[in-house]
Order: sequence, then C-alpha cells, then structure tokens
Amino acid sequence: MSYYLWTLQGEPLFMTDFNDKDMLEQAAEWFFRRDGGRLSVEDEVAFRSWLAASDRHRDAYSEIAGTWQDLGAIQPTPAVLTPPPPARDFLRPVAAGFTFLCLLGLGTYVLDVPSRLFADGYTAVGEFQVLALPDGSTAEMNSGTAITIAYSSGERRIHLKKGEAVFTVTSDQHRPFIVESEGGEATALGTVYGVRNDVRGGVVTVIESHVAVSGKPAGASVELGPDERVRYEDGHLGAIEKVDAASETAWRRRKLIFVDQPLGEVINELNRYHKGVIRIVDESIRARRVSGVFETSDIVKVIDALEKSFGFNDTRLGSLVILIHR
Repeated sequence: MSYYLWTLQGEPLFMTDFNDKDMLEQAAEWFFRRDGGRLSVEDEVAFRSWLAASDRHRDAYSEIAGTWQDLGAIQPTPAVLTPPPPARDFLRPVAAGFTFLCLLGLGTYVLDVPSRLFADGYTAVGEFQVLALPDGSTAEMNSGTAITIAYSSGERRIHLKKGEAVFTVTSDQHRPFIVESEGGEATALGTVYGVRNDVRGGVVTVIESHVAVSGKPAGASVELGPDERVRYEDGHLGAIEKVDAASETAWRRRKLIFVDQPLGEVINELNRYHKGVIRIVDESIRARRVSGVFETSDIVKVIDALEKSFGFNDTRLGSLVILIHR
C-alpha cells in the first residue's frame, strides 16, 4: 500500500512509497526543530542517526521538507470575474445601497475596529509582533491577536481577547503572571508558553518549564510540563495531551504544519492568516485529508496549491473572498 503526502480519497498526489503516518509525523517534527535552529549537537547526531536508519526515513523527510519548497514555486492564478448582466434602472439605487452596506460590514470585519480600540496589544490579520510587557516579559503575538494588560501590586494579568500568543515570563515571586482567556487561566511557574483562543475554547501549550491551568468557574486545575497542552471550554478542562511544542507554535517561524488533517480544519486555520474570507461551499470536500508544510506569507498561493493538487475550483472576489468548491 502506498501513502500519499496529499490525498484525494485514494487518488495519488505527490506519491511516496511509505504508509506510516507516525513516520511522517516524526519527519515533520525533525523538520521544524532543524528549521527553527533548536538542535543541540547531540540532537543533530540523533537526527542523522534517525535519517540513516532507513530509506523510508529519508523518503519521509525529503517529502515533508520538499512540499513547502515546491509550493513556493507555484504562481497564483489570476481570478477571472464575469461582469453581471445590466440591472434595471429602478434597481440600481437598491443595489448600490446593498453594496455599500456589504462593503461597510466587510470593512469593519477586516479592519476589526472594536479590537483595535480596546486592546493594549494588537496584530491585524497577517501581522506578527513581539510586544514588550511592563515587567520585561514578552508576548509574541500571532496573526489576528488582541490582548489587554492589567498589572497591579498583587499580580500580572493578561487578558487574551482573541487570537494566540506565546509568553516569555520574567520571574517575580510576589506577582504571579496569569493569562486569562475563554473561561480559563494559565499561571506561569517560570516559563515560556502559548495560549490560544479558537472555536472550541482555549488551548494552553507549554514550551519551557511549567504552567498551572485552571478553569473558571469550575475550579479544576492541572499542571503542565514541556511539550504538553490542555484544552478548556466553558471552564471545563480536557485531558492533558503530549505534543511537539515547536510544531504547535511553528507560526513563530511563519510556518504551519498539517498531518492528515481534514480540509475543513485546514481552511479554518488558513483563514487566521488571510486578509479576507475563505470558505468551503461544497460540503462533500470538507472531510478530505491534507498533509503538508506551508508558509504563512501568501495564503492565496497555498489555496492555489491545494486546488491544483486536489482538482478543486473556486469563485473569487479578487483575493478578498474565496469560495472553494468542486
């Protein structure tokens, strides 16, 4: 049986001669760790030993490393817009008013006016920022993120209003560092960790040291170590999961990784980095599986690559609105 780095319900795209998903995940982990410059001398030796142990290891690593490089060479296809038929004269004012309201609503959505007004730290879609906090800690803010800062004599509290950030925390025994979001709190125990808001609630991922995570108002709490994460929703904590924190926070290096993920979830993630709206309007393709490594710098180019690989089509309003279908 063959494994396909890109799959279209059994049709081969970027075909390889291995079928071990775990091996692909190992290759992706090594790729991100090396790309991020995180390998010590001992880890580099371990990587080379892993690579030399099997031709299948080399094949997996070549595919995962080559995918995003190949995507960079794909040129986006310009959208072709068909002019609408002439409107009747009496409909023109109505159409103009409707268009104005739509553009106003879309402009408010894209510019995200409410978050800009009330946030102490803000990144627009597609932007990244390292924010210096008053105590010397830092917040690396992902695309589309807003935070407020509430420091006092008793605590250092950050409210993650939307998006995702990685916090590098300075030590202060008298003032705990707390990130609050989506009905949960993550208290640093001398650490580097990420907090994210998504459609399912909040996610805390520990990169270094330890973090205490508690739900509100449920009150349950857990302590996470490096390469562990926990999700919470409505104050209720999920199970602790083992992850590769470098891969989970690959956006810090402007990259994303997907291993056997449904297309619907991939598009949801790509929307976080796209200045506009990408939607799947054909439910029959939402569950198709995608694996690959992508750069966040040009999401339209990623969509072009996905469509070329899967044979999908789309309807576009420039690059602002992309509706994907068969």
